[in-house]
Amino acid sequence: MDFFTELSRLIIAMFFGWFFTRIPLVILPRISIRSLDLVDHPNPPEINESLILQILRIRRAYWASIPFGLIPLVLGIIMLNQSPSSVGFGLIVGSSWVILSRIVPFDLDPMFRFPYSMNLIHELNRIRVESFPCCSSSNPFWALDSVRCSSCHHILLDYPRPDLGRSRIDGWLWGSLRVMILDGHSLSESNMPTNAEEE
Repeated sequence: MDFFTELSRLIIAMFFGWFFTRIPLVILPRISIRSLDLVDHPNPPEINESLILQILRIRRAYWASIPFGLIPLVLGIIMLNQSPSSVGFGLIVGSSWVILSRIVPFDLDPMFRFPYSMNLIHELNRIRVESFPCCSSSNPFWALDSVRCSSCHHILLDYPRPDLGRSRIDGWLWGSLRVMILDGHSLSESNMPTNAEEE
């Protein structure tokens, strides 16, 4: 076999394993029997019950990548058991990459370990039900870099907004590719230094 042929097969199989394993994060949150009342992308959503339910949906889709990833992983193992195969090895590497990204924490902070952690959901729900002293009529919304008060823009939660499973304005193809590459994470970073100065 030609070296470049085997290399191209390996790369294509790795991409397929990686792509197939990340399909749930792109597809599942965007198809639902019961539609939720969320503002269109890229407008910042209000912190309400619909948003909490949507994040719970995305969390399930995020973790559904593990059983999805087992399909190319097992297929690759079967192919390698039959005979040495660059395709089988590529499937194992591509799917294992995504499975490991789900298992290994992204950060040591419990809230930042995964883009849709239960700590984040509990904190958003607390913001939804509690009243804040910054304004008499606070209506929290989730900007790109943090959760803020709609009246005075005081930072209520220093957490960048991940993908919320809404139809994206950059189109289905580019939007899906962006969600897959970022794995649901936000392009923005935490505002911790700014927040510390404000306090």
